[in-house]
Amino acid sequence: MKRRVIRTISILILLFGMISARAARAQERGPSTPEERARAVKVSRDLENDPLGKDATEQRDWIYKWIERIPDITVNVCDDFFDKVPNPPRGHSREIMMQMTISSAAFMIEHPDKVKDEQAIALAGLLGSLKAYQAILKQDPAARWPYVDKLIVMREEGKLDDYIGETRRKCAREDDEQDPNTMHARLETPAVWKSLR
Repeated sequence: MKRRVIRTISILILLFGMISARAARAQERGPSTPEERARAVKVSRDLENDPLGKDATEQRDWIYKWIERIPDITVNVCDDFFDKVPNPPRGHSREIMMQMTISSAAFMIEHPDKVKDEQAIALAGLLGSLKAYQAILKQDPAARWPYVDKLIVMREEGKLDDYIGETRRKCAREDDEQDPNTMHARLETPAVWKSLR
């Protein structure tokens, strides 16, 4: 119980800091530019294909900070898609989880007509994570994450869409209950998406 209370307080402090920092940064800059969006899609695809590449860390840091700072692309975040997240992170769990956010943002850029379709966004994000995970295993077989292996089986059996729906509902319930283990951001749909067509 004490550990849960400490974790709750830590996550709330982190969440408050992220929200405050995002609000401050959003006021500092305008919406994303077409060049930035093109770069973000390219970086996302590069990270899916070669998540441990020479420039992968720098590219991952760039796109993650970019997503945090821009006011026109916001991705819902829910770690329940990966069941129990290793704490502290081990293997390449950090890269795999970050890829979901990165691939989700790339999907929204490429499909501006679907920025309100949270199911499609989450599916694209999770598929990007699975692709990155499989690329990691080719370079580092010791990075196996049994739960992600189960997700790959679900994908192959055509059950991943149902899993995403169930997990999204679970995240929504936990959000309604103010579960500190799940963080969410609201999806924003600004006029800038119309300029992508």
